[in-house]
Amino acid sequence: MGRTTDTYFQILLNGSCNFKKLLKRDAMQKIIILLLTCILSTHSYSQDAASYYKQGLEKAQAGKMEEAIELFSKTIELQPDDYYAWFNRGIARSRLNLYEAALTDFEQVIALSPEYKKAWLNRGIAKRHLTDYEGAIADYTYLVKMDPSYSDAFYNRGVVYEMLGKKDSACLDYNKAKDAGAANMDNKIAMCNNKSPLNTNTILRLTKTAPSDKYGFTQEDPVKAGTGPFGGPANQRAYLELLRDTKGNPVKYERLGSCCQYKSENGLMGYAMLDKYKITYTDADGNPATAVIYISFYDYEEPMILTGFKTISR
Repeated sequence: MGRTTDTYFQILLNGSCNFKKLLKRDAMQKIIILLLTCILSTHSYSQDAASYYKQGLEKAQAGKMEEAIELFSKTIELQPDDYYAWFNRGIARSRLNLYEAALTDFEQVIALSPEYKKAWLNRGIAKRHLTDYEGAIADYTYLVKMDPSYSDAFYNRGVVYEMLGKKDSACLDYNKAKDAGAANMDNKIAMCNNKSPLNTNTILRLTKTAPSDKYGFTQEDPVKAGTGPFGGPANQRAYLELLRDTKGNPVKYERLGSCCQYKSENGLMGYAMLDKYKITYTDADGNPATAVIYISFYDYEEPMILTGFKTISR
């Protein structure tokens, strides 16, 4: 047989057609008909997968991540070795803070294409959000060995080192990132040139549960998240992203604004404001639910898990 025919038979062996039954047939005409049917079916599957993938990209670019995930999943069903579909589903899941699921996708990309650098980078980011800080550092370290000019790997490893309070290691990576061409590094380099120690109020994990059901849910007993090393509301987002409902799912959150002046040495003229967030989650009975919680970034006390909620389990 010629090379073209060999290719067709390879499609049969790897596709959904039963090649053993095909060989039992004596009539060459029937063999040809079945062979053509299988080829056309395989081609149709490929076209469908490409169509789903394209639609998934369009939905993701429009910010419709849930729909994008469904379309990438359909692509994967038809083309399970398409690592781009796995990767983009992982990115879409990350955008929804579904880091556990995203981690699984990035691991599959690495299994299919070990040299795909973005998969290692985003697996490290997912690990960081899931509090596996050493695992994140390991992924970034592997990346900089693979590509010593990969600025994103140096920058993200620097972020983890900064979160862990390791200023020297963080600044070494930030400078390497800048040398490798990373943009917008001025604030990080300024921090490195400052002789002051890092702000260590970083929310790495939630280890305690609030003793009162008023904690976080009332302005009299707010979550005091502080600013952490990244300033502003970064610690508020870190806290909210560590929360899980009773089913273990991430909560969705939306800032409603500020309110509720209270006395604080860290506020303007002795007063500070709280931020209000609406959280959406699934309650213990499996029903959708919402609540409003109050968080301060002016003051810091070790944040606790809200009553009726959980946190990331490793």
